[in-house]
Amino acid sequence: MLYPVAGLLLWGFALASFSLLAQRSLIQSMVLISIGLTGLAYSLFEGAAAPLFQLINSNTNLLAMLAAVSFLSLIATPSKESKKRQPPAGRKGLISTLASGHFFSAIINMSALLIIADKLSARRQVDTRTASLLTVNFAVCALWSPFFAAMAYTLSLVPNMDMLTVMSVGLPMGLISLVMLYWLHQEPEVKLTGYPLKGRSLVLPALLAVAVIIAHEIWPMLAITQIIAISAPVLVIVVLLYEGRANQLHLHICNRLANMHNEMMLFLAAGVFAIGLGALFKVIPPWLPFSHYEAVEACLTLGFCLLVARLGIHSIMIMAVIAPLLLTLEPDPNLLAMTFLSAWGLGSAINPVSGTLLAMQGNYNIKGSHIARANSLPIALLYGINCAGFFVYSALA
Repeated sequence: MLYPVAGLLLWGFALASFSLLAQRSLIQSMVLISIGLTGLAYSLFEGAAAPLFQLINSNTNLLAMLAAVSFLSLIATPSKESKKRQPPAGRKGLISTLASGHFFSAIINMSALLIIADKLSARRQVDTRTASLLTVNFAVCALWSPFFAAMAYTLSLVPNMDMLTVMSVGLPMGLISLVMLYWLHQEPEVKLTGYPLKGRSLVLPALLAVAVIIAHEIWPMLAITQIIAISAPVLVIVVLLYEGRANQLHLHICNRLANMHNEMMLFLAAGVFAIGLGALFKVIPPWLPFSHYEAVEACLTLGFCLLVARLGIHSIMIMAVIAPLLLTLEPDPNLLAMTFLSAWGLGSAINPVSGTLLAMQGNYNIKGSHIARANSLPIALLYGINCAGFFVYSALA
């Protein structure tokens, strides 16, 4: 098995770049690892087995997928021709911005958010309201996109989930969210320009989603994260060779991949944290306010996650804490996965120190706390939409 080798290489990379970590990432990682190892030590003292293989391979699949998906930014940016087109305006521009932003972001994540914001800033001011529109539109991609870190991390916490089932519920909720955002912003956007719904921003999501679904049907023994980790770079390499841009692969590996140390360390630390708590809860049965996990409990859990996220706690830490607790209830894995995806997506839009809001703050001088406050109403409405989705799924499951 090559998993231990891959795990050791990832840990080696993270430790070698320890001095390069941002202060926030360093503190969060150390807290997660310390608590995880403490819980693990206590469980060993009580006679539990040492999960050495799990520790070495802490979130290996997830990190492989994140690295693979990063290659998509090389071919998912707008073409020179599309940049020259006159952008749509008014309600048509709003629809175009929401649709292209949502599906474009579903593939290349944060890069898409910044590309679209930069395009809009050339013809209009990116103010707090515009930042709210873009960040909420971006956040709801987490409900269904298989290329988001949220999906990969959820797969690592709830390995028994069926990703296609979760996507079949999350995608309709995402589309309903677009309608809600249109309803909230149609009047303020009536005289403003939007982002064009053209180019490969829609082709890529469709192509990759079809490739993942077909590959999963042909090779069901392969994890979804493994399929994505293979298909994404292969697609990029084929396109870049066809376009004569193979040299960009070298630049991407030397620049983007070499600077993933913050994400790498945080996810490895979160894995240690989850493993440690999971081992601890096997020897110390946890207390929970409910004894089973259905739609009502999913709504309560999501509400708790959003309240904690609003206080500035990262979704990784929230999910790592509650996952081992909730798994003791033997919940429907798909319902639990939907809860986590909603917590990650909606939480990132109201967490003033989330990567999403800090990116907007750094590029457009808008305080993350102001964007989080502006996002409170749409996220409250989205909370209701997600809760309705939980009940519909539970009724049909």
